[in-house]
Amino acid sequence: MRLGASLKVIGAGIAWRTVGSAGAGETLLEAVSGDGEQERTLAAMSMVKAGERSIDLIEQARESGRLTPTVVRLLADIGGTRSRAVLTEIAAEPGPLAEAAVASLDLLDRMEALGATD
Repeated sequence: MRLGASLKVIGAGIAWRTVGSAGAGETLLEAVSGDGEQERTLAAMSMVKAGERSIDLIEQARESGRLTPTVVRLLADIGGTRSRAVLTEIAAEPGPLAEAAVASLDLLDRMEALGATD
C-alpha cells in the first residue's frame, strides 16, 4: 500500500465531488487507469459517486484520446440515460473501448432487469 498515493487520490476525489476541480478530475482519471489497485478503487469510487460530473470527464477523455476500457466500465456503475447514450456511441466504434462498452451495456441491461422485478 502506498499511503501517499492513496491520500492524493482521496483528496482528489473530495475536490472532484465537491467543486469539480479539473486537476482533481485528471488525477482520478490517471489513478483509475494506473497500476495501483487501491488507488484505482478509490478513484473509481469517487468518480461513480460524482455521477453526471464524471460523465463529462469521461467524455473529455474520449475526445482527447485518453479513454481506457477501465474508465468506460465506470459508466455502467454511474448508470442512467446519459451513461447509456455514451456507452452506445462507444460501442459503435471498433476496438477494446467498444468491447468494454458492449459489456457495460449488457451489465446495465441486467441491472435494470433486476430493478424491474423488485
